[in-house]
Amino acid sequence: MRTTLAGLRPRRLVPTTLAIVLAVGFVAGIMIFGDTTRAALLDEYARSARNVDLAVTAADGTRLPLSTVDEVRRAGGVTSAEGRMAEQAPLIDREGRLVTEFGVPGHAVDAGDRPELRQFDLRTGHVPEADGDAALDARSARRTGYRVGDTIAVVGADEQRHEFRLIGIVDIAGVDGGNTSTVVLTRPALVRLTGASGFREVVATVASDTAPSDVRSRVTATGKVRTGDQLRRDLAREAFGQIDGLLVGLQLFAVVAVLVAALVIANTFNILLAQRIRETALLRCVGATRAQVFRRVVAEAAAVGLTGAALGVGVGLAVGFGLSRGAALPGIGLPSGPLVVGVSPVLVALLLGVVLTVVSALVPAVRATRVPPIAALRVTPLARGAGRRGRVMLVAAAALLALGGVALTVVGLRTGDPQTAMAIVMAGGTCVFLAVLLLSPLFIGPLVSAFGWLPGLLVGAPVRLATANARRNPGRTAATTAALLVGVALMAGGSTIAATVNRTAEAQLNQAFPVDYLLTPAVTGGDRPATVPASVTAGLRTDPTFDLVAAVRQDTAKTTGGALLVGTIDEAAIGTAYRPAVTTGRLADLRPGTAVVSSGSDVLIGLRVGDQLRLAGPAGRTITLTVAATVQSATLVGDVVITAADYEALFPGTAGDSLVMLRAAGGVPTATARDRLDAALAAHPLIQVGDLAEFRDERNAAIDQIVAVIAVLLALTLIIALVGIANTLSLSVLERTRESALLRALGLTRGQLRATLLAEALLMAAAGAVVGVVFGLVYGWLTVDAGFGDVETLVAIPVGQLAAFVGLAALAGTLAAVLPSRRAANVAVVVALAD
Repeated sequence: MRTTLAGLRPRRLVPTTLAIVLAVGFVAGIMIFGDTTRAALLDEYARSARNVDLAVTAADGTRLPLSTVDEVRRAGGVTSAEGRMAEQAPLIDREGRLVTEFGVPGHAVDAGDRPELRQFDLRTGHVPEADGDAALDARSARRTGYRVGDTIAVVGADEQRHEFRLIGIVDIAGVDGGNTSTVVLTRPALVRLTGASGFREVVATVASDTAPSDVRSRVTATGKVRTGDQLRRDLAREAFGQIDGLLVGLQLFAVVAVLVAALVIANTFNILLAQRIRETALLRCVGATRAQVFRRVVAEAAAVGLTGAALGVGVGLAVGFGLSRGAALPGIGLPSGPLVVGVSPVLVALLLGVVLTVVSALVPAVRATRVPPIAALRVTPLARGAGRRGRVMLVAAAALLALGGVALTVVGLRTGDPQTAMAIVMAGGTCVFLAVLLLSPLFIGPLVSAFGWLPGLLVGAPVRLATANARRNPGRTAATTAALLVGVALMAGGSTIAATVNRTAEAQLNQAFPVDYLLTPAVTGGDRPATVPASVTAGLRTDPTFDLVAAVRQDTAKTTGGALLVGTIDEAAIGTAYRPAVTTGRLADLRPGTAVVSSGSDVLIGLRVGDQLRLAGPAGRTITLTVAATVQSATLVGDVVITAADYEALFPGTAGDSLVMLRAAGGVPTATARDRLDAALAAHPLIQVGDLAEFRDERNAAIDQIVAVIAVLLALTLIIALVGIANTLSLSVLERTRESALLRALGLTRGQLRATLLAEALLMAAAGAVVGVVFGLVYGWLTVDAGFGDVETLVAIPVGQLAAFVGLAALAGTLAAVLPSRRAANVAVVVALAD
């Protein structure tokens, strides 16, 4: 124990502790963020179940009779009961456009008579009491800019605008539609607006001496009957489902951070024990056993790990707070609440720190036990190296991993299901990457030499010495660059995936739909048809502002393999508004009795030109078609595209259009076209306008946001990697103290010695970054290619971003070497040469 404590020198172990702090802090922060967000979600969703002891909920698409309230009251033990109405009532924004979320319009709920059973909290203003008053949920108020005192417009069942005076802002959750707009009205106003004739839910409280489960067993009303506790548990599961995917993604990044930290720790202990080889041998000479040497190293690692883990808990608090506040931003929209710090994150952090450090130090500890006592008598340390046999075993292991990874990659690229294909390709990429790491001691030195050849000719001795140092100890050089290689490879892969997806999606969109606007009906409930009225389409066709107005009608038909979306589009639009990527046949061959089918559909897989396709529509109507052409993937028109005559035969009496594509005439300003379109739709507020230019901008912004999030998360990995570089360089400076002094004695100046170490760090970082970029570029593209299936992917190489990654890594590696190089240059020559 005394020798262990004596070996804990802060100068050597502080950088290692910092790597542990960052990795453990990230893991603890994710756990704290998960607990905090779950608590906030539970609080938000449980608001609708507050004070509720019993609930009767209608099945989807149905409503409970008004008599349900009386039935619940007659169950016995019920002290109060109230029905809750919730009906579709889309909100109109200040520009007269429909407020929707993913095409789903908003709802209206009744204010209720019992404040203790309301499903909302009043934030500002008042709860509506008069029929002309309304309250609005806070999220929609922020989105639209409505304030208390404004006049808001809501679309009723008659598809007309109805105005209300906004008198309150509320916080609400648990209503059908989740994130859509919610307007609070009085019950009479809600009934007149929507024609509501039943309740979505009936809630009740029971007497304190009555068990809710007993009351539940006596309720005979139709619908799902639950106690308040059961309702809250169900709402909690629904709430937690919103963050499960996000937490999984964050946990993957945490795993990467932990792996990089493990590389840094193992590299540090390898170098430390190599430097202390004579010290270890001397301990063996004075009686220390192999087991004692092993325990000493493990105890040293445990002490460092425990210290780093304790500090990592504090970092985890900051990470959890930052993630919680970031998740509350408008782009993500998760609720934010007070920080929740449980016992689990603290225990996991402490355990992870100790276990991570001890496991990473096991191999160096075993190596330390093999130091012979005679090494204490040597003037120079024993030579390190894997030896011929070790190199053969290393190459064999790497070859097996590489072959397995390549095989998995090929299998993944040939797999039909895109999600499965991506998973297999990523697994193959992991195997290949591990092979690259194993082989890095063999190629990283020559690569550094290649990078340093020309600068060596131009700059002189410092760069030549730097390349020689990197080649002389390839194991140390490879270990130094490994952590950086991981981070850069992930960032390069993520950027390549995002750029390729963006370019491919843009090409597919431009090819399939070279239009400016897309009109679609809002998703409505009840018996209202979700179509664009034929009169709207006819009016737009007479407007010279648009040179293309293509109407699409769609419905669902069945075939032997399952259900399909069958559509038809104006004949004049084929080849202009509708021009998907054709795999076989010709679009021009589409005529009555034929069809264009999607080869990417599971139901239509295997169909070829000339094959027969039998479709069954409503009322037993059937039609048999001949495949005229196949296209790569399903389009907005449908899985199967047929002529208008065949569509009328299969779906007779169809009124209205499912969607309408429009293209502005040449020379018409964008603002003018949009104004004309808004004016034409003023009497039809339930028709949504999809501006494809805005869609492209939103898609690009979303992809940029994803790249930014990935970059921020991986920045932590790069920081850990840079800590590893700085740590390795610092320790190597200590290891080469006499060598540096000898170079100084032979005439190397302080500035040249500093330049040598800086150049070494720069070359190693650049070599690791280049290898990471190449790997990320290749497997980023392969992953996208597997995910797109039969769709032809267009490779996009984000040259600017990749160059920035290499430059950033090289710069960071150089900065990490500043302090070690200054320390080496400031050591007195005579002192350094002394043994």
